[in-house]
Amino acid sequence: MKLHIRKLSFLICFLSLLSFNALAKDDRVFKSGDYWEVSSITIMDGQWHNYAKHLSEKWQDSMEFAKSKGWINGYKVVLNLYPRKGEPDMYLITMFSEMATKAQEDERYNAWIEWSKSSIAKMDKASGERVVMRKLTGDSLLQEVTFR
Repeated sequence: MKLHIRKLSFLICFLSLLSFNALAKDDRVFKSGDYWEVSSITIMDGQWHNYAKHLSEKWQDSMEFAKSKGWINGYKVVLNLYPRKGEPDMYLITMFSEMATKAQEDERYNAWIEWSKSSIAKMDKASGERVVMRKLTGDSLLQEVTFR
């Protein structure tokens, strides 16, 4: 008798879970997509061509390397054709599917340093040289969502 009661209790619990799961409804409107890291850039007067060359050579090469490694899904340069006072001239956008872990960040840093034949000192110097061309006016991390 006790065995029948245990079996019956188990069966009732099991069926309750099944019916609960069948009734449970996913009412989320969106599903998560890629992250978009967006850098806002203001170009200094007389530096459009110089900065465009930097982007088409060094920045694009770096993005293609990251893409070849699967670290990013893509990248874009988007111009703000009618910037209002205080708005940036362009946005540099990098898209990726997931955040890197700390271990992945270290691996990526080492791989990038080896690929670029660079160092912290060289990167600081290069960043200082770009100051005459552009000003980084902001960074955002956005996440694309799509309708379910």
